[in-house]
Amino acid sequence: MVPETLIIKIIFLLQAVGVHLLWLYWIQTKEYRFDRFFVFLKTQDGMRELLVIHTLIKFLVIMVGFFLNPFLFLYLVEIFFLLIYFLTLFIKRRLRKPVFTKRLVRISLISFLCTFITLFVLKTDFWIGLFYSELSLIIGPVVGVFLTGLSVKKTLETEKKEARRILSSVKPIVIGITGSYGKTTTKDFVAHLLSQKYKTAKTEGSENTEFGIARKTFKNVKSYTKFFIVEMGAYKIGEINKLAAIVSPVIGVITGIEEQHLSLFGSLENIKKAKFELIESLPKGGTAIFNLSNKYTQELMEKAKKLNKELKTYGYYMLKDKDTVKTADFRSKVVSADVGGITFEVTDGKERRKFTTSLHGVHFIENLTGAILIARIMGVSWREIEKGVATLTNTEHTMNVFELANGNIVVDDSYNSTPKGFEAALTYLNLFKDKKKVVVTPGIIELGNLSDKVHKELGDLMTGVVDKVFVLSNEAHRVIRDTANQKTSINLVNEPEDLIQELEKINESVILLEGRQPAKLIKYLEEKRR
Repeated sequence: MVPETLIIKIIFLLQAVGVHLLWLYWIQTKEYRFDRFFVFLKTQDGMRELLVIHTLIKFLVIMVGFFLNPFLFLYLVEIFFLLIYFLTLFIKRRLRKPVFTKRLVRISLISFLCTFITLFVLKTDFWIGLFYSELSLIIGPVVGVFLTGLSVKKTLETEKKEARRILSSVKPIVIGITGSYGKTTTKDFVAHLLSQKYKTAKTEGSENTEFGIARKTFKNVKSYTKFFIVEMGAYKIGEINKLAAIVSPVIGVITGIEEQHLSLFGSLENIKKAKFELIESLPKGGTAIFNLSNKYTQELMEKAKKLNKELKTYGYYMLKDKDTVKTADFRSKVVSADVGGITFEVTDGKERRKFTTSLHGVHFIENLTGAILIARIMGVSWREIEKGVATLTNTEHTMNVFELANGNIVVDDSYNSTPKGFEAALTYLNLFKDKKKVVVTPGIIELGNLSDKVHKELGDLMTGVVDKVFVLSNEAHRVIRDTANQKTSINLVNEPEDLIQELEKINESVILLEGRQPAKLIKYLEEKRR
C-alpha cells in the first residue's frame, strides 16, 4: 500500500468516527424518523450541523483525484480537507454524541462496518474506494436504522399486544389527550386532580409514541388502576389512530390546534384531521372534550356533533371575552397573578369557584380548566379539586423558575416551544418588573413555510420588551434580527460554550429558556442554581 494512501485512510477513519456520531446524534434526536431528519437537513441549521458543505468539498476533491491521479498534491489536498473536517468535528464543534441505547449500538456497528469494508476490504481503485467510503458515512447510518427497524417493529408489535392485554384485564378508564400544545401539562393536571380520589396512572414526560405508550402501560398500570391518562402525539395523519388502537380511550381531549410540525403534516387541515382521529376512535357514547379558547378546536367540536359522542367543552378568557368561551361548560379567568402564583375563577353554569395555584404562567389555567372539568365529570369533589390545584407543580422544564447564585432568575421553558407557548412565556416575563429581560431560544422548529411569519411575530413581541435575545438557530436569527434589532439586542450563538460565556456576563436579569436547549447549558445552570 502506498504510504500516502495509508495516511489518508488512517485520517479518514479517525474523522469517520466523528461523522458517524454526528449523524447518529441527529437521527436519534429526530426519533429515528427520516421524515423529521430530512426536514431538519434541508434547513440552514441542518446543513451547518451536519457539515454538508465540508462533505461536498471532500466529494469534489475525491472526484478531481480520480481524474488527475497520481499527482501528489491531490493526496496532500485530501489530507488537508480530512484534517480540517477532523478538527471541525472534534475541536471547534465539540462533537455531539448520541445516547448509546441498545438500538443505537447496533446502528453504530452496522455504520462502522460499512465504512471499514469500503475503506480496507473493497478491492478497487483508491479514489473510487475513497468515494464509496465517503458515501458509506451517509448511507451507513441509514442502513443501520432500516435494518434495526425490522427487529424494532417486531418488538413493538409484541409490546403493543401485551399492553392491550393488560388494559383488557385491568379495565381502567382511559383518557386520551392530544393537541398541538398543552398535551403534557393537561395530562399531568388531569392525573394529579383525579389522584386526589382515585388510583391513577399516566404516561410520563414526552413519551407519546407507540413505544412510549405501550411501555408506560407495562410500568404504570396496576391491577388497582382506575384511570390511565395517555398523551398522544403525531407528526402525520394516521398516527393517533395507531395509538388509540393500543389503549382504546373512552374520553378524548383536544387541547388546541396551531401550526406545530406543519412541515411534517403538510397543511393545517392535515393537523386538524390527525388530531380529530382521537375523537373518531372513541366508542359509541364516549366523551369528547374540546377547548373553546382555540378557534380550530371550535371547528372540530362542530364536526364532532355529527358523531354519536357526548360533547363537553371548556374555555379560558384571555385578553378579552370571547363569545365562544361563554358557551363552554366550564370557563375560567385569572383574578390576579404574580411571580408567586395565580388566583383564578372557574364558572360551572351559575356556580363560581375561586382557586389559588403556585403554577408559573397564566396560560396554564387554560389546561387546568380542562383538567377540572374532567375531574368533576369523574366525581371528584370541589374540596378535593381545591386541594389538588393548591399542590400542583409545573411539569419539568415547563415554566420552572429558579434563582442562580449570582441573583439572576431562570425561567426554564425548554421542554418544547410552540407559537402560543412562546407568546405566553414572554407575557410571564412582564411580571418581573425590576429585572432586565433575556431570552435564549433556538426558535420554533418544523413550521414549514410559516416559519418566517411566526418568527417575525415573535420578533415583534420581543421588540422593546426583551433587552437581549440569544438565538441558537441561523434561520430564526435572520428573521428575529431583522424584526426586533431596532430596540432589542439580537445575538446569534451556535455553540453552547459561547452561550455560557455570554450568560456569565449578565446580571440583575430574568433569563427565559424557550424551546430545546443544549444539554451543556442546562447542566451549567443547574450547577449554578442557588
